[in-house]
Amino acid sequence: MELRHLRHFAAVVDAGNLSKAAERVFISQPALTRSIKNLEDIVGAVLLERRPRGMVPTPAGDALYRYARLMLNEAARARAEVKAVQAGARGELAIGMAAMFSDHIVDRAVAAVCGAGRDVALTVTQGFLEELVEALRDGRLDIIFSNLSNMMLPNDVVVEPIMDISAYVYAGAAHPLAGAAGIDKALLLGQRWAVVDQPHMRDFLDHYFSADGLATPEFVVRTNSLNLIHSLVVNGGFIGILPEHVMQRRTLRGAVVRIDAPGCPVMRKAGLITRKSMPNRPVVNMFVAELRAACAADAYGAWQTADL
Repeated sequence: MELRHLRHFAAVVDAGNLSKAAERVFISQPALTRSIKNLEDIVGAVLLERRPRGMVPTPAGDALYRYARLMLNEAARARAEVKAVQAGARGELAIGMAAMFSDHIVDRAVAAVCGAGRDVALTVTQGFLEELVEALRDGRLDIIFSNLSNMMLPNDVVVEPIMDISAYVYAGAAHPLAGAAGIDKALLLGQRWAVVDQPHMRDFLDHYFSADGLATPEFVVRTNSLNLIHSLVVNGGFIGILPEHVMQRRTLRGAVVRIDAPGCPVMRKAGLITRKSMPNRPVVNMFVAELRAACAADAYGAWQTADL
């Protein structure tokens, strides 16, 4: 089995069409057909079948596709790392992170591994947990640092919680609930909410209100942008539940205030997610060490002044 076989096979699965796949890999359609047949002979299984909607993988093809994607991405990453080292870098590293850590923890670890004499060819991808895990599994990412939800993760990844996150309900300084005492969930239910568009937040809101026999809020804006949530809270009369470290600087500037909501703070874990089959690479170990150091320093308040 050669990489070209896997590249051709993955192209057909992705395109769902032999002629389009042939264009993508720059060979003729008959040559592509022969390549797929050779691969089927090598693995001893039919990998593709024609359906009304195009070429689709068989169950055996589905099983091979994930390995094909992983091997192709790993090969591309290997070439990139060799190129980076040849150019004088310590190695190549692809990191995935949750949006809430873009200017907290991850920025310090990135600055450390890219410091003088430790230059790394580094790529950082921001996203939500589900999409980051998929990129990790197919080899596009080396490691993820994210808040950890209750979602069931596949058994080919390793999760290591390393820090706690405190989340509170926030409102703009001019919001009617700002500074109010005795706030109950029934009062919160009637407010306009802005929250991250993730399953764990839907589950949280459902559980938070149903625990007191209440329905889920009807007026909820869901978005993948923390900046939009902040803007809606500050200027739009919304309330939102957000990590304390994300809002710390903004609360001190008087733009938003923490609401005395029942059941807060909501405590969650954040940590590392890696692939079980990931090779032991010094550049990854170096980043993990710096990430742990940044988390430890944050836990002891060493970065508080810098955040202000």
